[in-house]
Amino acid sequence: MKHMGLAVLLFTATGCLHLHRPAPVAPPEVAQGIQFPEWSKAASTTLQGPQLKALQIALDDFMPPGRKAPGDADPMTRCLFQLATYDAWVQRGDKMTFIHFTPLEDERCGLRSEAMDAGASYAVSDDGVILKRE
Repeated sequence: MKHMGLAVLLFTATGCLHLHRPAPVAPPEVAQGIQFPEWSKAASTTLQGPQLKALQIALDDFMPPGRKAPGDADPMTRCLFQLATYDAWVQRGDKMTFIHFTPLEDERCGLRSEAMDAGASYAVSDDGVILKRE
């Protein structure tokens, strides 16, 4: 079944409205040329379930689905509104996960930043509550 490219609105278990946009999928001829690696812990980065959940919660808060830079935004602002500008650092705590989003605007956008740190840090509990953000 082909995706129509329409956004789907879902109500989550908490009753919040969540915007879901299906990811674009490559045509079969592209997929045919892709070979998956042999999966191993030594060659992979593993996020355990609570970390993965925390990352999604923090990411949805940091860059809500559908968020866009204002139409008259300068190049730096447009860069900072793009998810691909950021790296995420994830550390496990006691029944929580710490996440820090840090921008690499020099490398990813070709812009020199004067901002101290345009990223954000989160502490998210294993039950999905943002305990702190800064």
